Amino acid sequence: MTSGSDFEEKKLFAYFAHLASAVGKIPDTQSVCVAHMVSNSRVFLPALEDVAPVGLLLPKPKTASSADAKAIYKLGFERADLSREWASNTKAVVKTIKQAIPQRNKVVLIDIGGYFASSANGIAAGLGDRLLGIMEGTENGVQKYEQHVEVSGTPFAVPVVTVARSPLKLPEDYHVGTGVVFSVEAVLREQSQILQTRRACVIGYGRVGRSVAEVLRGRGIPTVVHDRSPIAMAEAAARGFQVFRRLDDALQLSNLVVSATGGHAIDRWALASIRTGTVVATVTSVDDEFVESDLELYRKSRVSASITRYDSGARYFWLVNDGNPANFVHGAVIGPAMQLIEGEKMAALVSLYDRSFVLRGKSPIAEVPDERRATVAEIWNEHFLED
Repeated sequence: MTSGSDFEEKKLFAYFAHLASAVGKIPDTQSVCVAHMVSNSRVFLPALEDVAPVGLLLPKPKTASSADAKAIYKLGFERADLSREWASNTKAVVKTIKQAIPQRNKVVLIDIGGYFASSANGIAAGLGDRLLGIMEGTENGVQKYEQHVEVSGTPFAVPVVTVARSPLKLPEDYHVGTGVVFSVEAVLREQSQILQTRRACVIGYGRVGRSVAEVLRGRGIPTVVHDRSPIAMAEAAARGFQVFRRLDDALQLSNLVVSATGGHAIDRWALASIRTGTVVATVTSVDDEFVESDLELYRKSRVSASITRYDSGARYFWLVNDGNPANFVHGAVIGPAMQLIEGEKMAALVSLYDRSFVLRGKSPIAEVPDERRATVAEIWNEHFLED
C-alpha cells in the first residue's frame, strides 16, 4: 500500500516534471545551489535535474546537520561547506566550482541570503562566459545585492534575477509568518507558558514581518511594530498597529520579540533594551538578524532543544532555535504554496539562459517575466487545485 507521504511526494515530482517540460531544460548547464536542508529540498533539488542539475550543493550552515540533510546527502550531490567568509573569497569559490563542475558545462548560481553579493563579479571573471547568472531567492539577499551595487558603484557583470518580489511568493511569506508564530507558541508551551501572556514587538514590517504581526494580532496578542522605513511604518500604522520610530521604545513594552529584517537589527544596543524574560525569535538566519559578536557578551545555557537562555547577570532572555528561523523547529512546513515559488525558481533559471528576464523600477535586480509566472501558476493550479 502506498503511504500518504509517498503519494504527496509523487504528486510534487509530477508537478515539477510538468513544469520543467514547459519552461525547458538549459543545455549543458549545472547549478551551484545554496539550500536549506529542509523537507522541501528533498524534492526540489532532484527536480532541478530537468532544468539545471545540481553540480554543487552548498547547505545553509544552520541546517547542514538536520535530519533532512542526512536524507538529502544520500542523493549523492557533490557538496561543499558554506560560510560568509568562503562565499566572499572569490578564488576559493571559483576553485571549488571548477573542481565540482566539468569545464564543458555552463553554471548558474542559486543563492539564498546574498552570499555572493560581494564576490559576484570576481566569480564571473574567474569563470568567464561559463557563468550565466545568479538567482537570489530571498528579500534580504536581494537587498544585499542592491546595496553592493549602490556602495561600490559597479554593476554586476552577469544578470541577477530574483523571485523574492514575485506575487507568487506572497503565499509562502504568509505561511512562513504563521509557521513562526506556531513554533514560538509550541516552544512556550514546552516551558509551561502560553502565548497569551505576552506582548509582542515585530521588528521589520516587510512581507514576512507583516504576516507575523497580523497573525499575532489575530491571536489576541498586543503587538507593536518597528521598522526603519518610513513607508513601512506608515503602512503598519494605517493597518492599526502601534508603531515606534525608536526600537528601544518598542522593545521596552514587549516580552516577545520577532525580528524579520535580515539586516542585523539586533545588536548590543537592542539587546540592552530587551526586558528580562523576553522570548526572542527570528524569521531569518542568526548571522543575518543578529550582530553575533554582541550575542557573545551574554552567558549562554541550553534550556531545551528549541530554546537557549542568554544571561547578563542582571537580565536574561530566551532565544528560539539559536537565532535561526523559528519555524525551522518544526520543519519549515509550508505546504503546496511553497511549490509556487520553487516553480518560479525554475523559470528564473531558464530566464537567465534565454535572457527573457525583465527589470522593474530602479533596481538592478531583474525578475521573471509575467508570462512565465502565469505558466508556473497555471501548472500549479492543474496539480494542486481541486477539480
